[in-house]
Amino acid sequence: MNPSSMNRRDFLKKSALVGAVAAAGPLILPSRLRGQTAANDQVAVGIIGTGSIAKMHIDTLLGFYDVRIAAVCDVDRVRREAAAEKINAFYGNRDCRMYGDFRELAAQPDLDAVWVCTPDHWHALAAIEAIRNKKDVYVEKPLTLTIREGRELVNAARRHDRVVQTGTQQRSSKRFRDVAQFIRNGGLGGLERIEILIPANNKFTGATWVEEPVPGGLDWEMWLGPAPWRPFNRQACHYNFRFILDFAAGQVTNWGAHYIDIAQWALDADTGGPVEVVGHGEFPSSGLFSTATKVDFTCRYANGVELRCRTRYDGEFDGNVRFFGPRGWIDVSRSNTRASTPELLREVTAGGGAVKLAVSNNHHDNFIQCIRTRERPISDVEIGHRTTTVCNLGNIAMLLDRKLKWDAAREEFVDDVVANRMRDRTMRGPWGLV
Repeated sequence: MNPSSMNRRDFLKKSALVGAVAAAGPLILPSRLRGQTAANDQVAVGIIGTGSIAKMHIDTLLGFYDVRIAAVCDVDRVRREAAAEKINAFYGNRDCRMYGDFRELAAQPDLDAVWVCTPDHWHALAAIEAIRNKKDVYVEKPLTLTIREGRELVNAARRHDRVVQTGTQQRSSKRFRDVAQFIRNGGLGGLERIEILIPANNKFTGATWVEEPVPGGLDWEMWLGPAPWRPFNRQACHYNFRFILDFAAGQVTNWGAHYIDIAQWALDADTGGPVEVVGHGEFPSSGLFSTATKVDFTCRYANGVELRCRTRYDGEFDGNVRFFGPRGWIDVSRSNTRASTPELLREVTAGGGAVKLAVSNNHHDNFIQCIRTRERPISDVEIGHRTTTVCNLGNIAMLLDRKLKWDAAREEFVDDVVANRMRDRTMRGPWGLV
């Protein structure tokens, strides 16, 4: 490790005490708002996966004076070069390093943190590799592709004492926090049920497809990685991976992960989950895509609350998460909070009650500050795992089309061999979790 890396790491350790004091006392503005910091005081970041979601993260991080993007990785040469060029143009140099293999980036001793922005089937392997290399990690949602991967990722984070943030950024929104806190304080006179509406699929393919030449600069073998091998077709790559079960789980984990996360928060279920799930989805019978085209599953929790997640129909209510109780309903989305009565809405924004939820007003800043303080972030890896598990439970129930009983403590289905096999997947060699 070179001297400059040692200086930065020493700074991060020393700043943990400062961060702890700041958390307990008056708000101290992040250094990015006070002016440029010294180079060895910055958190050095690597980005794994440079597609559309990564572009938004890069844009945000370039505005942080106490963060420096030092490296990018992508199996698509065109994408990684474009990302590096943008970063270099911002910093006015040619210093951003480029990699085609995430393991090489994760091994760099001068990096403090890594952003994992790959397709879902790579999340666990890339994040665990970074953790093993003593990096703190921000993992885009959904945390992992399978339930077992999620538990292995949590275990790795705890074993190596790493800070891991999940990209469910609605926990850093006052609007969602106010509603979850209101529910936790019994504002509805009790909670009876929750309805979550998610968008229909926004990409479609025909019934047939043909193999296409792999574009120059794309390492298709590495893009597939642990997933089953298949010939290249442009409609099965990049954003469209989301609708192929080998790579992702459709809108359930794309949008459902965000809103189920808020429901879990309001239910005080961040370390638990439901006891039962039933689902009836519709799936494609041909073509490239295999995730549900129509989502509808219901989870029942031990306290009797039912959470239903389904595809939005035309003309339905505008929100995304609606909580029902004896006093009426509260509905929250990214753009608005509504209630069945003006009185309820006033109470939500007033913020009263004995239960006070953790406060984060910026998801990226929360992660960066937790790197310094070594505290757990607002969307800690265990929280992300439990939310993603609910998404996976819904997909498994829809695929099996029957009711399933779930033991959240053991993280296994009760007396169901077939369902339990679906908690994990077979990885194509040489890839594996151990």
